[in-house]
Amino acid sequence: MSAPARLALGTCAFGRAIDAHGLPLDQGPPLQGRTVVLELRVPPPGRRAPIAVPFWTGVRALDGLLTIGRGARVGIFGAPGAGKTTLLESVVRGCSADAIVVALVGERGREAQRWIEGLDDRTTVVCATSDRPAHERVIAARVAVVHAAALRDRGLHVLLIFDSLARFAAASREIAVARGESTGRGGYPPSVFARMARLLEVAGALDDGSITLVATIINDGDDRDPVSEAARSLLDGHIALSRRLAEAGRFPAVDVPASSSRTMEAVTDASHARAARRIRRALALLARIDDARALGIEPQDGPARSAVSLQPRLDAFLCQGSTGSESGETISELTQLGALLNDDGDS
Repeated sequence: MSAPARLALGTCAFGRAIDAHGLPLDQGPPLQGRTVVLELRVPPPGRRAPIAVPFWTGVRALDGLLTIGRGARVGIFGAPGAGKTTLLESVVRGCSADAIVVALVGERGREAQRWIEGLDDRTTVVCATSDRPAHERVIAARVAVVHAAALRDRGLHVLLIFDSLARFAAASREIAVARGESTGRGGYPPSVFARMARLLEVAGALDDGSITLVATIINDGDDRDPVSEAARSLLDGHIALSRRLAEAGRFPAVDVPASSSRTMEAVTDASHARAARRIRRALALLARIDDARALGIEPQDGPARSAVSLQPRLDAFLCQGSTGSESGETISELTQLGALLNDDGDS
């Protein structure tokens, strides 16, 4: 079955789950409303608005230390079992968005059903599970992005969840290889990365409306993986999840020193940014001295001793259950912790 030329998308799809051809997956009636051409329209640079407003997620580790700008494109990198899906669900529950679009590309049927059961009146799920043909998985990704763009065109601030970018690249590779394209590094033809770039470039902020993209990338720790490398170059930030932290029971299992947000400085005030830098340095220091402390060797210098003394409070700040955190409370606690650290960096 070929890709449809137009589909009924936009506000008529709120609270609905559809497949790559716009057919209902939620036992509801067919979508009816204004139809949209299924074409990826990338806004030219001159139409884009600066990223200047924070996109609050309700997750303290992100809002406090890796603040995302509204209209940014962020990747969640982690091995299977590191908690990517659980983190996405927390972001969806606590985010400051007018509309949410969830693209499930190559997802397991059980996980897709969880998303469908959790639908609310501002969310749309577009799904092509792992058993569907490669071209259908690619079409589902396009439908989700076009739907998000249609909502942005109406002046809405949209969160686009893309799970996963690695499975989208795998489906694109299947199609390209079947067409006889030559493969390069990792077995990926060059067209795969061009297709990925075009998909991601649709997101962003305009003068009226925005798409904030949060995409997952399965990564087993090899940063030289071509999909991970391409994603890091195309995204505005990356959130690294640690299986070690996940196995220790921390949620979210965010490895803060290994993560970054390129939009944080543009959307935070001076006191927030200063406290975040102090805490990031303390967390990096604690990671460096962890092996020595395991052998009973305690640090003697001021910054390290300060970080060790505050470690229980830092862990409590980073460890969060299913309940979201208000942004004001998160920033207040962050600045208090930053002020308590004995830091040799900026004051």
